[in-house]
Amino acid sequence: MRAIAAIVLLSAAPLTVSTGTDPAKEGTKRLEADIPYAEGGDENKLDLYLPEQKEFTTIVFTYGGGWHRGSRKSVAAIGEMFQGLGYGCVLPSHRLGPKDKFPAQAEDMAAAFAWVYRNIAAKGGDPKRIVLMGHSSGAHLSLLIATDPKYLATHKLTPADISGVIGLSSPVDLEPRKEGKGFGDALMAGRGADVFSRDTTVMRDASPLRHISKKLPRTCLIVGERDFPMLEGDAKAFLEKATAEQAKATLLVAKGRDHMGTVQALLEEKSDVRESVQEFLAKLKK
Repeated sequence: MRAIAAIVLLSAAPLTVSTGTDPAKEGTKRLEADIPYAEGGDENKLDLYLPEQKEFTTIVFTYGGGWHRGSRKSVAAIGEMFQGLGYGCVLPSHRLGPKDKFPAQAEDMAAAFAWVYRNIAAKGGDPKRIVLMGHSSGAHLSLLIATDPKYLATHKLTPADISGVIGLSSPVDLEPRKEGKGFGDALMAGRGADVFSRDTTVMRDASPLRHISKKLPRTCLIVGERDFPMLEGDAKAFLEKATAEQAKATLLVAKGRDHMGTVQALLEEKSDVRESVQEFLAKLKK
C-alpha cells in the first residue's frame, strides 16, 4: 500500500531537474527552441540542443509526469548535459491528460521521433543513431513506440529506425493484476489511470511488455534499488522476454536510488546511472 500511495502522489507532480545554472547564460548557444513537430500548440513542440561535433548521436528525452503533467522545459538541464558530452538532445513535449486521452501521448512521441529522423541530418546529426530515452511515464512512451510498431507506422517508419532505447524507472506493464500489486493497480487507485480512460484493455495494450519481439531495438533499463518495488520485477520480466526473443537488453538496478533518484543521478558526473548510459551510447557509435 505504501508503494501505491507513493505512485499516486508522484503522478500529481512533474519532475524538474536542474544543474543550478542559468539557461539564459549557459548551454544555449546551440539551442533551437520551440520547434513545431506536429500541428498543435506548445504541447507539440520540441527544443533541440546541438553539439559542436558533426554526425553526432541524438537522444530524444521525454520527461516524466504521469502522462498528465510536465513540460520539456522542466528537463532543460538534461539537454544541456548531453549537449556538453557531444550528443544532440531533443526535448519534446506531448499532449497531456485528462483532456487528451491515451494514445495521444504515444502518437505525439512517434511524431516527434519522425521529425527528428527526417530533420536531424540537416542539423549535423546522424539519422541512423537516434536514441529514445525518458524517465517514468516518459520512459514508458519511449519503450512503447519502440515495441509497438503501429505508432511509427503512421509515419512510414518502424522500430528498426530507432537505434536504441533507455528507460529510467520505466513502467513496462500497466495492466492491473489479480493480486492487486502491479503498477496498473497503483494507477487505478489514483488519477494515473484517467489518461487511459480507466480501461484495463487499453492499459494492457499500452504495456511495452506485451509487444516485445526480436525487432526490439537495443534497450537499457535502469531502476532504482529503492524504486517502486514492482518496477524492478517488471523490468526483469521485460529482460527475460527480450532475451527469449534474442533481442539485446540490459538492466541496471541503481544502488540507493529511488524513483526520482534515477534521473537525478543522470546529472551527476560520477554515478552508476550515468556510466551505464554512456557505455550504452558508446556502443551505438560507428
